[in-house]
Amino acid sequence: MGKKGGGRVRVKQVGPKGPPVNPLAELNSIAPEDQIFLPPRPDPNVTHIWPMSATFSLDYKKFSAIWPTYLDSKKSSKHGRRIAVADAVPEPSVQDISEALASMGVKHAIQPYKGYPGDVESRWYNPGRVLVDLEEAAEKMELGASEEGFDVDALPDMDGVLGAAGGNTKKALIRQISKKIPSLP
Repeated sequence: MGKKGGGRVRVKQVGPKGPPVNPLAELNSIAPEDQIFLPPRPDPNVTHIWPMSATFSLDYKKFSAIWPTYLDSKKSSKHGRRIAVADAVPEPSVQDISEALASMGVKHAIQPYKGYPGDVESRWYNPGRVLVDLEEAAEKMELGASEEGFDVDALPDMDGVLGAAGGNTKKALIRQISKKIPSLP
């Protein structure tokens, strides 16, 4: 006759007898004045609208997001940069993007505590995103291009048609923002 249980060996656990010991119990004995209290986590759903007069009437739920990482020349395309390094700006902030859009007259909403999901590092060092009305931005870009005397057709286009004609308006807007940021005060 062989062993019952398929030849497995049963090991009896040996340990201290009595109630279980909590290794973190001694941390509770720190005096309150010696404890470190961290600030509360900011609410990621906070949104600031520009212009302020449109705060209650602007529906930004269907706007497109522009993250600072899209314009950052120090990021690789793998980490989220959407434009060429030559067009990009080093470490743009949400405030910079907002000021550029405001100078263009485009309605937008700022969410300063959101984190870019594609790059964990940017969640800590450069948080936030800007929600932009692309339809209005395309109109403003077309008007601005004709006023300044700059011809959109003369630009080399690697991504498709620029502007509101069904092309890549978001990428064109990101390029416009990155051109405006260095000239901001």
